Amino acid sequence: MTLSRRSFIGVTAAAVGALAAGTRVSAQNLSAADASGYRVQPLPFHPAKLNGISERLIVSHHDKNYAGAVRRLSAIQERIRQLPADSPPFQMGALKREELIAMNSMILHEYYFENLGGDGKAAGNALDLIKQQFGSYEDWEHEFKLTGLSLSGGSGWVMLSFSPHDTRVYNVWSSDHTQGLAAGKPLLVMDMYEHSYQMDYGADAKGYIQAFFKNINWEAVQKRIEA
Repeated sequence: MTLSRRSFIGVTAAAVGALAAGTRVSAQNLSAADASGYRVQPLPFHPAKLNGISERLIVSHHDKNYAGAVRRLSAIQERIRQLPADSPPFQMGALKREELIAMNSMILHEYYFENLGGDGKAAGNALDLIKQQFGSYEDWEHEFKLTGLSLSGGSGWVMLSFSPHDTRVYNVWSSDHTQGLAAGKPLLVMDMYEHSYQMDYGADAKGYIQAFFKNINWEAVQKRIEA
């Protein structure tokens, strides 16, 4: 099956939503979660089976960074609920910023872990879409990897995102959790915060990016495209 931009015309902005829409957000499991709010999702793959990313690193990343964001989000929202009616606006503003950071960290980490655990071989509609939008898989890969390297030594995310505005896909640069393509739908997410690679690669962000590509679960990307 060959994808074209026309294949996406019927998809509305409401369907793809904002950054959080359509993702496996823990809020969907609130009824089954404890009183603190959100549920930490388990790793969708065996952590010892990644190629070039150690079990120690991926477990630490999941249990400390991602799970910490989930717990922090619940705590922030509880603080918001407890604010008195006469609170100065800056208190709400500060909490709302922290809420957004924690929520987007939770969402993007869930995307990230979900698109790991594969063999790194792009195929099917995902490969067709990339070729049609970027000219070739190699051109897309070069741009995506170089975008990741531009964030090395700092922090951020790289995303292949679908834009309902013009029904195209873009490699999106984000230096923190509050940036993203407006109304964009992430299809592939790579974490470029140092906690995602420092334990294995030190300052060698390039080595980590190469390892990430060896472990991409393109089936997860495919499902996001089809959705």
